[in-house]
Amino acid sequence: MRTIALDFDGVLCDSVRETFATAVHTYGETVPDSRLVDRIRTRLGVWPWSEPAIATDPEFLRFESLVPLGNRAEDFGVALLAMDLQIPVTDQESYDALFTSLEPSWLESFHARFYDARAALRAEAPDAWLRLHRDYPRFTRSLREISGEVHLAIATAKDSQSLALLLERFGVDRLFAPELRFDKETGVHKTEHLTELARRLGSGFDQITFVDDKVNHLQRVAPLGVRPVLAGWGHNTDREHLAAEALGFEVATLDTAKNLLLGNDENE
Repeated sequence: MRTIALDFDGVLCDSVRETFATAVHTYGETVPDSRLVDRIRTRLGVWPWSEPAIATDPEFLRFESLVPLGNRAEDFGVALLAMDLQIPVTDQESYDALFTSLEPSWLESFHARFYDARAALRAEAPDAWLRLHRDYPRFTRSLREISGEVHLAIATAKDSQSLALLLERFGVDRLFAPELRFDKETGVHKTEHLTELARRLGSGFDQITFVDDKVNHLQRVAPLGVRPVLAGWGHNTDREHLAAEALGFEVATLDTAKNLLLGNDENE
């Protein structure tokens, strides 16, 4: 039986509003005199923030455009730093140049603080926190339809408690066996998640399709021999779609995902 491994944020879950809220709180603790954070808090007020207010905030829209260029929690801090200092970041190269110019200790501190901030916001206003997340209904419906034909796994940087809460909220928790959920504790990179997945299933990498909304994640795992697929509905833009196609990666849409992931002809 083939295995379909899914990233969570941007594939199963539209979490960018919650990510923005958590990142802004973290950045405010890290850079207390940030003018960017002052502007955001002036508009959005104190936590909890509403989904409609975040969705129309101009700083959120800029942040959302930078999310596809990063990989982990510290990248959200890099995005906000670029916005705060008005550093031009227009593509992967300019983003990577900024990332590598920063002190590793700053990045490590932001990473740790981000998960602490998420836990605190989730505990303070759990219902408001949950409302900042959406699923992709057509995709979750497709997963239910194919669940008996493939192994379904998750490979994510999400913490285990948030992952469990959201899988239950979206009604897909039963589709993913606990032993096939690989969260931030499994490893830093998706290569580690997929290597552990193959080990647990006793499967070859060529039997695994990996779906992510970030091209740089797919580039990292492709040498393993898995089948990389970009989720075209996730936290990405035409910029990432073109980059994926140039690298030979398939790009799924909500309409084509079911047949593409099963390896069926879309026209059948």
